[in-house]
Amino acid sequence: MKLKTFLIISTLSLAVAGCNSLTSKHVKCDDEKALGLVQTVLTDDLTKSLDKTLKELIHKGAIKDLDPAKLKLSAKNVQYSLVDSRTDNIDPDSTRTKCSIDLTVSIPADLVKKSDEARAKVDTNTTEYQASQLNLEYSNNKIKMPIVYVLQPTDKGDKVIATVLNTGNLNTLVSETLTYAFIKPQIEKNQISAINQNSSNSVAAEAINAVEEAAAVDADYYSDAEEAY
Repeated sequence: MKLKTFLIISTLSLAVAGCNSLTSKHVKCDDEKALGLVQTVLTDDLTKSLDKTLKELIHKGAIKDLDPAKLKLSAKNVQYSLVDSRTDNIDPDSTRTKCSIDLTVSIPADLVKKSDEARAKVDTNTTEYQASQLNLEYSNNKIKMPIVYVLQPTDKGDKVIATVLNTGNLNTLVSETLTYAFIKPQIEKNQISAINQNSSNSVAAEAINAVEEAAAVDADYYSDAEEAY
């Protein structure tokens, strides 16, 4: 094994894993390193989305009384489980292998509760309703869905590229759920201030607008990660 470094990149839609050798020109869908990279892509997707949200919130002055670091820290409590990988297609004319796998994303109950309380204060949809609008299976704070990923070794055969597809709606739901939970204290403070001053809750409105704008990612959105061994 060579380097043991980890690098996040933002210009390609790929995840790269170094390998000592490949037993064939195609990589198996249940390859442990490849599955590890699929999970890395999912977590990096969420991190990128939250970074974008924070920039919007800070730019609009919508979280003056909150610690921005807490939003990204909350993402560490989201759990991803991958089971039952399947081989959908082995391309005979290239080294590409198309795979699918069942994904379960678990969000802590307390975060979902805070998120729904914040949504109610600004009269927007609940987490469950948003999931249904995004055509996601959601129950008991869990999102379940099959995801698609493509594995392909480089020409040299020393690395494997894993590209994850069809997770845009999933990323939107998780990132918005965490963001609403994060801004709940700010919304409450702004509403109290608005009542005391007999004025409109404009700051809270700006916060919600920022959440929606930052979370407006395409359904095909996915992130990138690179790992070298």
